[in-house]
Amino acid sequence: MSGSVGIGEAHINYKAYLSARVSIRKGHLILGGLFFIFLFLDVFAGADQHIPDKRTFRPSLTEIKNISRLVPVEYQNDVISALRKSGRNGWELMDAIKDVTLQQREGAAFLIANMPGRDLVALRASFLSENTRLAYQAMDEIPWGHDIPKDIFLNDILPYATLNERRDMWRDDFHQRFIKIARESKTIDEAVKALNIYVFSTLQVSYNATKRPKPDQSPYDSTQAHYASCTGLSILLTDALRSVGIPARIAAIAMWPDESGNHTWVEIWDGQWHYIGASEPTPFDHTWFTIKASQANEHYPIYASSFKKTNQSFPMRWAPDLKFVPAVDVTQKYARLQK
Repeated sequence: MSGSVGIGEAHINYKAYLSARVSIRKGHLILGGLFFIFLFLDVFAGADQHIPDKRTFRPSLTEIKNISRLVPVEYQNDVISALRKSGRNGWELMDAIKDVTLQQREGAAFLIANMPGRDLVALRASFLSENTRLAYQAMDEIPWGHDIPKDIFLNDILPYATLNERRDMWRDDFHQRFIKIARESKTIDEAVKALNIYVFSTLQVSYNATKRPKPDQSPYDSTQAHYASCTGLSILLTDALRSVGIPARIAAIAMWPDESGNHTWVEIWDGQWHYIGASEPTPFDHTWFTIKASQANEHYPIYASSFKKTNQSFPMRWAPDLKFVPAVDVTQKYARLQK
């Protein structure tokens, strides 16, 4: 009959139906098994991702105290205090202590103990360890290296910055550029006079108070712009001198006694402190501003920069509210110039 199905055919179709059902069930079992496996793996992968990296948390006080035992005793309390303020970046600062040699750990400790809060939470171990290593290296390469007192080295050669400028990794670059002049100089004075010309000519940076991007330029801010204010020039020269083992710091007056403006310059140490104008090839302690500086007084004081903490702050006319740069009052030294 048209449209009918025979018994044999129906039996065959029923067997095919059963076979298909079995296959579907097996497929479901396989898919279910795979789902379970992937779920199992995902759970463990997720669990692995949630294993906390200890560096996502600040170092514990126990870990901080342990690392502080690697530095000289006189720095231990200050290093502990600094590391407790550094948050998660404490791991980087602790690595910086471990990365330098035993001799250089005093330098690393000095920097950490005295650096401003903004550096405590930002500077990396590689930045600090390279800066420290190269500062000590320079002392072995220059004729006067062993004559520099430790406190002068720590405060006026070792530091990676002077004021509030951006923190550049300048030391290796400047060391390679300028160490030959320092090595060939018999005295600090000879080296300073040569470098005060060579640094600015080779880096092609000159004074221009209007073309410079900002007053507190970092060394590479100035080399990129090719112009700098007296402050930018002073930062650049100070870093160049420090890179070859010459003690240098910045001096400034927020306003001249005749209220004709402010000024920033460089002081260098050769057994005592002398002053020079950055990119001004004049003799030590004889510059265009000598008479102005000699009129400084308690109302118009002159300060020199310090990395070591003091109870005074450096006057930054461009950022008067920033007080984190330490200073020493050198007004009387300049006032004596008129006598």
